Amino acid sequence: MVGFKPPYDGYMKKILVLVIWLILLSACGPRLYYPRLDWLIPWYVNDYISLEPGQSSQLRARLARQLDWHCRTQLPEYAEFLRDLRREVNDSGRPVTAERLDIYKIRLTRYWNALIRQISPDIADILFSATDEQVGELFENLEKKNREIESEFVAPPPQEIIHNRQKRMQKRLDYWLGDLTKSQLQAVTAWSLQIEPIAADRVANRRQIQAAWRHLLEGRTSRDEIQVALLGLLTNPEEFRTEKYQLKIDANTQRTLELLAYLLETLTPNQRIHLSERLESMATDFDQLSCDPGAQKARRSGSDVSPSIARAARILNMGITI
Repeated sequence: MVGFKPPYDGYMKKILVLVIWLILLSACGPRLYYPRLDWLIPWYVNDYISLEPGQSSQLRARLARQLDWHCRTQLPEYAEFLRDLRREVNDSGRPVTAERLDIYKIRLTRYWNALIRQISPDIADILFSATDEQVGELFENLEKKNREIESEFVAPPPQEIIHNRQKRMQKRLDYWLGDLTKSQLQAVTAWSLQIEPIAADRVANRRQIQAAWRHLLEGRTSRDEIQVALLGLLTNPEEFRTEKYQLKIDANTQRTLELLAYLLETLTPNQRIHLSERLESMATDFDQLSCDPGAQKARRSGSDVSPSIARAARILNMGITI
C-alpha cells in the first residue's frame, strides 16, 4: 500500500515483542516467564484493548499454537547463537570489534523477522475482527503511552536524561560484568554523552504511524491488506522513519556497538568469570525450555552455553531508541 505507515512500536509490536522481550530481559531468567506466556500475553493485550470472550478464546488458541512453534523451532536457534557468541568473546586470538558484534546484531534481526512472519497472520486476523469501539480504545491507550514516553524521556532537562541513560546502562552492565573499572565507567559516561537524544523523534514517529494505522483499521476491508502492512512495518521499520531519525538511530547503534566492544576487550579476570557464570545460567534456560529433542539431548550431554541474545539486544536498544 503506497504511502501507508502503520504504527511502529505500537500495540501490534508490543504483543509480538513480548514473546522475546518480557521473558528474556528479566534478571530472573526466562524459566520464570516463558511457561506463563499463555496468560501473560492476554493480560498484556488487555492493557491496550478489552477483548470480548470469543476474541479472548481465539487469542489463546492461536497463542498456544505459536508458543509451541516458538519452543520447538526458535529456542534451539537461540542456543546456537549463544554458543557462537561465547566462542567469539572468548577467542583471545583476535579482538572483539564493533564490526564483529554487528554480525550478531544482524542475526538477531533475522530471528525477529522469522517471528514476525510466523505470527503476523494471526495478529492481522485479530485486528480485523476488532469493533470500532475497540479500535478507539486501542489508540487512546497508545496515545497514553506516547505521553508517558514524553514525560520520562523528553520533558526532563537534558542533563537528567543523560544521567538516567548512564544509570540504566551501568545497571545492566553491572549485572553481567560485576563492578566496572574506572576506565570502563568513564567509557559508559562518554557513551551516555555521545548518544543522540531521539525520544522526541520516536514519539513523533509513533504518532504519525499510529494515525495512518488507525485510518486503515477504521476503513478495513481485507485481512490481507492488514497483514501485508503489518509485515512490512515490523520487518522494515526504517522505511517508516524520517531520514533524520534513521541517521540518529544508526549513529547510536554504532556508538553502542563500540562501547560493548571496548568493554569486552577490557574485561578483568574476575569480570570474565562473572560474565561466564551469568551467561551459562541464562543460556541453560534456553535449552531447558526448548521442546526440540536435539536440544534436550545436548542438555543431557552438558553442551556449551552462552549469553542471552535478548539482553544483548536490550543493551543495544538503549542506544537505538532513547
